[in-house]
Amino acid sequence: METPFSSAIADYLAQAAGIPHPWRASQYRMDKVTKMVHLWITMHPLPTVEKKRNWFSMNAAPSRTQAPASGPEMQWRHLNFMNFTCHIHTADLLDQRHHELPWLGQPGLPFSNLLSRQVFACLAEGVEMSAICDMLSIPFADLWKFKYALDQGLVQFDYTPAKKTGPAAAIAPAQFMRSANSSTVPDVTDPIWERLITGELNVQIKTLSLQLMFTKLRQQFSLQQNDEVKLMKMRELHRYVERNKRSLTHELRQFRELSQAESA
Repeated sequence: METPFSSAIADYLAQAAGIPHPWRASQYRMDKVTKMVHLWITMHPLPTVEKKRNWFSMNAAPSRTQAPASGPEMQWRHLNFMNFTCHIHTADLLDQRHHELPWLGQPGLPFSNLLSRQVFACLAEGVEMSAICDMLSIPFADLWKFKYALDQGLVQFDYTPAKKTGPAAAIAPAQFMRSANSSTVPDVTDPIWERLITGELNVQIKTLSLQLMFTKLRQQFSLQQNDEVKLMKMRELHRYVERNKRSLTHELRQFRELSQAESA
């Protein structure tokens, strides 16, 4: 069920979405059944009514100011609030500095910059795509579109991984490997994953799917060579090997030998 327009509610929703003055909500649609809010925002002030003097009358004739220029409507999925999913719309003419604002997004991407950073952080930490969709209530198709743009080097983000705490953080990769059995995949913090992604280490690969995985990840890393993307690709490779370790015995043995040689 949609609610009738109220300027007070529009202002409140804009504040809840983290949109500051001079931006304002010129329109909204709030569906309490689907738990979805659409906000149309603009940086232009409310239109004012000017009074022009009529030459043949003492009365002033009202005249509304000209509406500002507008462009094609753009839309981005924004952060959830109050258990509602939020979609930001604007038809304002935007330049690049506007596209850097947290509540707006990049042209062609489905998420606002603030939500994009959250999604990227989840991907970099190795969270499954299906779990990201459930956690942030975003469609898988939108997440796939975002990840494709990321893999192609079309977007970049600064990211500092969360530091591990507790006893597990005190265990070095070398200690982890010395205590591992023959079927264990080297820990994701092991230096070999970075060297495999960057192509510094070459191993004999018999499994076609792993060959294709290496080709894809190295190509994606070559398009955007920074620590954040490298970390994400390392986690992606580690996840793949962990899932398919039963069919990768030949390659996994080489990984363990290289890891042990690195820590010796």
